[in-house]
Amino acid sequence: MTLPLRRMLLVFLLAGSPVFAQPADKPARPQAPAAQDRNILLRNNSESVLRELYLWNGPPRETGPDRLGADVVRPGASFALRLGRGPCQMEMRAVFEDGSAEMRSGVEVCTQRELVLDDRNTRAVEVVNNTDVELMQLFLARPGVVGPDRLGAATVPGSDSFNLRLRGETECRFEARAVFRGAPAETRQQVDLCASPRIVFGDASVPLREVTVANRTRRVLRELYATTGEAWGADRLGATVLNPGQSFLLRIRNPACRMRLRAVFADNPVEERTEVDICGGEPIAFAPARRVTLVHAHGRAVREVYLSAVQDSDWGENQLGERPMASGERRELMSDIPCEADLRIVFDNGNAEEARNINICTRAEITLRPGWVLE
Repeated sequence: MTLPLRRMLLVFLLAGSPVFAQPADKPARPQAPAAQDRNILLRNNSESVLRELYLWNGPPRETGPDRLGADVVRPGASFALRLGRGPCQMEMRAVFEDGSAEMRSGVEVCTQRELVLDDRNTRAVEVVNNTDVELMQLFLARPGVVGPDRLGAATVPGSDSFNLRLRGETECRFEARAVFRGAPAETRQQVDLCASPRIVFGDASVPLREVTVANRTRRVLRELYATTGEAWGADRLGATVLNPGQSFLLRIRNPACRMRLRAVFADNPVEERTEVDICGGEPIAFAPARRVTLVHAHGRAVREVYLSAVQDSDWGENQLGERPMASGERRELMSDIPCEADLRIVFDNGNAEEARNINICTRAEITLRPGWVLE
């Protein structure tokens, strides 16, 4: 075999060897989808305020931050969620104002543009408060589980009702416990909300009495109590106060018409009354207990008169209002201060005179004349 022929045969054999064979093309490695910003609009189509919202990836206990931050989403409102980049399937937990929560798995946050929360998976329950005090909290308990206050930020006034929604509950029977303002709690055992979605507290057969209470004193009426028993019970004004001249409709369930009333004013003076008729239709007025008559025997007109308790640090309001006292005039002052009082008069020229430690219970008439402060 000639040398050229040998070389050709060697090249042919080496070309077929695995060592020098050309590798086949490898299949392309699958590429992960490009991460994208996940922006989604949250719509609250429920009848409850959405308080917290959690969206996360991973174990159920690792919920991450509240996506609402310091905000809440009211019924019918929307909230723009900017979740940044990450997986498209997320876990969700929504917490509403009453403490109830809704869980969802596999929420799509990349292609889905809206996340809608509504009341399709809830049960409506009517809460009836047939007492005459404000219902502050309501707890529904199952064995070993008490749960949140179902009223949330709401309260139920006496002789009123409230509609709440049970979210994520499949049980029918609960122990219902109501907490009232200034009154003992009330518990209902084995309440079947599937048979009747209604919880009633109090006794509607007890008559509901209504009477107007007027504050005709010069002090703020801060608390008002009404009772037929030994304990005064709840403050009937609740979070409100009665300023001078204001009135309040007292609504109270009681079989009897005669009650005891207790009024507590600013700076803590107290007035109590017994055998008050709440059925007669006449307003109950808290008026000044003291009457002082001033007789003006000075030569100049009196522009201002101040009457205050000896322990008060200021004189208070001008008792004459906008109408000065002319010489020879008599004027009756009404006061709810104690017997020991200080009196100050200011003339039309700005000069003033003061008398200290006057007993207005024994001295119901005071004549303003030269030297009266020494009498």
